Amino acid sequence: MKLSVRMPQFGESAAEATVVAWLVTPGSQVAAEQELVEVQTEKSLLTVAAPAAGILAEQCAEPGHKLAVGDVLAYLEVAGGDSPVPSDVHDIGTAPKAKPLARPHRPHGATDLSSRDSGRAAVRAASGESAFISPRVRAKLLESGLKVSDLATIPGSGADGRITAEDIDHYLSQGEAMSPVRQAVANAMTRSWTRPLATIARPVRMDALLAHRRTVEGRPSATIYCMRALALALKAGNPLACRLFGNRLLTPSTIDLAVAVEITDGVLTPVVRKVESIDLAKLTTMVEDVIAKGRDGRVSDAGDAVATVSNYGTFGLTWATPIPLPGQGLILGIGAVKNVPDWNPATKSWDRARESELTLTFDHRIADGGVAARLLHHVAELLEHPEKL
Repeated sequence: MKLSVRMPQFGESAAEATVVAWLVTPGSQVAAEQELVEVQTEKSLLTVAAPAAGILAEQCAEPGHKLAVGDVLAYLEVAGGDSPVPSDVHDIGTAPKAKPLARPHRPHGATDLSSRDSGRAAVRAASGESAFISPRVRAKLLESGLKVSDLATIPGSGADGRITAEDIDHYLSQGEAMSPVRQAVANAMTRSWTRPLATIARPVRMDALLAHRRTVEGRPSATIYCMRALALALKAGNPLACRLFGNRLLTPSTIDLAVAVEITDGVLTPVVRKVESIDLAKLTTMVEDVIAKGRDGRVSDAGDAVATVSNYGTFGLTWATPIPLPGQGLILGIGAVKNVPDWNPATKSWDRARESELTLTFDHRIADGGVAARLLHHVAELLEHPEKL
């Protein structure tokens, strides 16, 4: 009968490989575990061995051709009579073994392996030389939201340790379902992380701000000052005051900002509109109202905003890299106030000052580091001179 030799899984990250050279010609007798063909992954040159003794009946790929994991490399004629060739799994139930070669090599003119065909790469193994994933298990992965890499942590009860759909169900039954809020946060952060994000930071002196807040009705928090400073800095014409849609940059007519609010099982980001036109006292009242509603699960406005302000200093953190929401180009963070030494040239002595760290994480597609740096410096300058707010 005919036995297919398929491209094996060379570790979890390798979704495909390029045929380099055949070591056996069609019609030749081969022994079990005899090396048949050299293939090149992105990282190394390896060989694929015969899963059983027989005759190499057909080579299905020429040197230089790229094949996905699970594609047929060749057919062997083995004892046992004719029978149809299985289409989804390796004939003997497991992937053929791959043996690394001692010498590094890349063939002249070999195809670049940097691009990945995500559709065909779905036919891959859990790890190493594990069995190929059956259609039923692939469907179960899609249904449950698991990734192929997650299979490495699931014990298999099938033949040769193969993972079955029942194994996945048992694995999932031991966990706890994510709440709708937690799922929403997870989905948003996953989508946001597909962008090229960069973070910059600088310290800001807080003495003037802390003194100024005692003169304002409601005693605005650092979050209020940061929202107001960011809104004015963006309104001044900074290129980051926009949102990216496809290959177009849209600049809003008003600076609408979201504020990060921790709730029981996640984070909400209610929006305050026209922050650039609201004074500190009124903004304090508005932000306190949206925070209280958010913690009660009553967010009245969670629509589009150009940016978010996150005061992670309330958790005692001095530095962090918050992630902007998918539809926003940046997020401004502020750390906890700390005491730092300060040289007084008038008295020629050391004094104590209060300082916080500002971080700005931004979408690098919208602007570069210089633009982001000027925005952060502008925000810091306003915070250090709060009378301008």
